[in-house]
Amino acid sequence: MSAEGALTREQVLSIYRQVLGRTPSDDEIAHQLATMPTLDAMLRVALDSDEYVARLEREQGLRPVRPAPTVVNVFHPDLAAWGHRPGTVSEDGSAVVGREGWLFLSGGSNANLSQYVGEARMEAGWLERWREVVRRREAEIRALGAVSALVVVPDKLAVYEEQYPEPLTRVGPRPVERLLEADDLPFVYPLARLRAAAQQEAVYLRTDTHLTFHGNALLFESVRAPLSIDAPLDLVELPLQSYLTPGDLGVKFDPPILDVVRGSGTLHRARLAEDNRDEIAAVEGHIGTRRVFVNDTAADDRVAVIFGDSFGFGAEAYQGLSWFLAQVFRETHFVWVPFGWDPDYARAVGAQAIVMQGAERFVARVPHPAIEVARLAEETLRRKRALDVDSAFGS
Repeated sequence: MSAEGALTREQVLSIYRQVLGRTPSDDEIAHQLATMPTLDAMLRVALDSDEYVARLEREQGLRPVRPAPTVVNVFHPDLAAWGHRPGTVSEDGSAVVGREGWLFLSGGSNANLSQYVGEARMEAGWLERWREVVRRREAEIRALGAVSALVVVPDKLAVYEEQYPEPLTRVGPRPVERLLEADDLPFVYPLARLRAAAQQEAVYLRTDTHLTFHGNALLFESVRAPLSIDAPLDLVELPLQSYLTPGDLGVKFDPPILDVVRGSGTLHRARLAEDNRDEIAAVEGHIGTRRVFVNDTAADDRVAVIFGDSFGFGAEAYQGLSWFLAQVFRETHFVWVPFGWDPDYARAVGAQAIVMQGAERFVARVPHPAIEVARLAEETLRRKRALDVDSAFGS
């Protein structure tokens, strides 16, 4: 991935910290800004430096020789021959290297690969139980006078299958395909939109399971119609910054595999009015996280609520779906519970636009018809340990 424009001070700091493991002096920063034309140029010099070699030797206990070619831990076309070979699996077995440096999830309790090739078998009555959940929720949402969207975020593999390290043989339909074949289930599944856009610009992060800023913008566009959003998405004054990160897949390797990504680093037109994220994260949890965004200059005066997962989470560091909703709605509530729904919460906050969102790998399990949001956070903090994702799904 090539950086755009001249090298910045923030990029110099990022490369020194992520690649060399230290903070540069002011003189070093000034030297790099004066001699390095772009982020790519500086990154290549840093990876080829003796200091980088010495750091690897210290951290890995190697004898003082140059590392094997496979230690190049950032993808660039010019460095591809020295990178990890396609098919390389992380030590914990949870991530695999694909073609052109793309990393994919390879393990986990949701067995996303077996789902993707159609090997996963659904329990008897699985589709009908999905129907019952959706019908009940639709009735409750109508009673509130609200509009809604039931969103499945496509798996990264569904968008970039050609980058997987080996050919995949389909033996049956994926669980999400079974749901989409049922005409009475109103799922929003923007796979075609993401695939088309991926031909021009990355929509998923190379070393992460999540979407790029551009991919998240497309996810937002997919809910415009069901949520009756007419307001423009004003991002004219939003600068995007480039920085190095291993992502949730790159961090599984030693040394971590890095990528250069772009993000806003701000909440833009929104601000946080309520947030329990730090409390839940302190016990390494996600379920029960609740954030409330307020937009004082919103073009849409409604209150939106999104019950979702990490794709829905919005923050300065990751612009998930709630971040984009917060740019147009006066008030946006995010609750971390995949495919969740709490009618009492929606009623209490005056929700007029409701999103129930989950990652594709979660559709193999039918969610609870409803769940009490407040109880999730209380239970997490009472037990002082994270709730697992099972709390969002039926038996």
